[in-house]
Amino acid sequence: MTLIVVSMLILAGFAIWKYFQPDPRFEGIPELDYYVTDEVGVLYNYYEIEDICYTVDMNTSCEIAVLIVNSTLPRSANEFALRTFQMNEIGKEGKDNGVLILIVTSTREWKVEVGYGLEGVITPTFLNQIATDYVIPYLEVDDYGEGAYNMALFIGAEILDKYEGAESGDPAFPIHGIPLTITQWIIIIVILVALTAVTRGRIWYLLFFILTFGRGGGGFGGGRSGGGGGGGRF
Repeated sequence: MTLIVVSMLILAGFAIWKYFQPDPRFEGIPELDYYVTDEVGVLYNYYEIEDICYTVDMNTSCEIAVLIVNSTLPRSANEFALRTFQMNEIGKEGKDNGVLILIVTSTREWKVEVGYGLEGVITPTFLNQIATDYVIPYLEVDDYGEGAYNMALFIGAEILDKYEGAESGDPAFPIHGIPLTITQWIIIIVILVALTAVTRGRIWYLLFFILTFGRGGGGFGGGRSGGGGGGGRF
């Protein structure tokens, strides 16, 4: 009887010890800050990027995380992004609606990891298109702030526009018609046309966020990665 009790205590002790051992899959993987984690110190627009993530989370429950690192070694950028996504459980549990934006400065790589629940919204084709037009041109000249901002902005706008898993189907902050004179409308149209040309169309995404802007709480909630997304070098 004593031998059985001792054996059970040993097994229980071993199980407890094993439970508290770090998972080797996540060795060297960072625990992310709230939405934006800049380990290199290159994001001069940290709070502007966070505002985008807050807006998306509040209106859709989707979670966007942005991570800037100097290196992912000894892992590849793809594996590093996947393990970071898994360990931090980006996205809401049961919805798997998270996105991780990873930028690696030393090897000049970018990677976007997408949860199962967003694979039909944030497609590889979409990611490669916005990266080519709005992200890589800035990363190539080491403007990581603008590159990360644009990636979060366009991904966020796509989620707000197309994601169907929000808590409520009612749009946030509906804007009704505002009476303006013909002269005022002409001035607004001229300004918008000029801004469209100067910003290469990005002004419409900015206006979309302004009209739906909000700020909410909540952290990462247990989402899973579907292995989708996109990535490349710059």
